[in-house]
Amino acid sequence: MSHVVITGVVVPALALASVSLAVVTGGVLYAHLLADLVWDRHLLESHADAADSIDELVRTIG
Repeated sequence: MSHVVITGVVVPALALASVSLAVVTGGVLYAHLLADLVWDRHLLESHADAADSIDELVRTIG
């Protein structure tokens, strides 16, 4: 969530100073957000495979 807020605040502010810098920053933050989502999904799948039950999975990720 914080990445979305940062992107929503930083990129428009940078656009006032430099549009090209805002575009690059937005692209980097977008790529970082996607990488975080992929990593979180990978971790969830790993934890789900290792858990013996739904309750254990919830305790692990919660």
